[in-house]
Amino acid sequence: MKYPSLLISSFSLLLALSASNLHAEEHEQHGAHEHGVATLAVAVGTEGVEITLESPAANIVGFEHVPTSDADKETLDDAVKKLEAGDELFTLNPEAECQLQDTEVLSALLGDEVSAEHEHQQEAEAAHNDMDIAWSYACAKPTELKEVAVKLFAAFPNGFQHIKAEWVTEKGASAMELTQDTTLTLTQ
Repeated sequence: MKYPSLLISSFSLLLALSASNLHAEEHEQHGAHEHGVATLAVAVGTEGVEITLESPAANIVGFEHVPTSDADKETLDDAVKKLEAGDELFTLNPEAECQLQDTEVLSALLGDEVSAEHEHQQEAEAAHNDMDIAWSYACAKPTELKEVAVKLFAAFPNGFQHIKAEWVTEKGASAMELTQDTTLTLTQ
């Protein structure tokens, strides 16, 4: 995925802070792939914010196989369109003056290349497929970014049960477990 350089340090910090926690959870869950569960990361930088979602494809489209039927292809196309409309999935407080700049959706279901390590992991997990999404926002006043409203449960009502949300700002990092749409307060 392409990450704007302004967010790399914040995103790296978020990954470093959560890596040991995520590694322990993966072992508890017998792998990172668990239906109904996803990870959402929010990294605020000096010029904007990057929001990423890692999820089993089943949470978003209801299946994990490469679509062959017209109905499955249409379902996947509709889901990608919904994901690309990031402003429908997240609301950032208006004082920060943020605008969605780019959305990137990656998945083997879309024909994206998958690393050899991931392919081996997929074979071991009976070909479970994930979707990785990144939304990049440019903000005129990034220091004013205080809240991100998450609307993924409403957008995909049959998919998500739990979302582990993590965020990092210049003031620190925090996390919480989401079981419904809610607003993340980034100043915690």
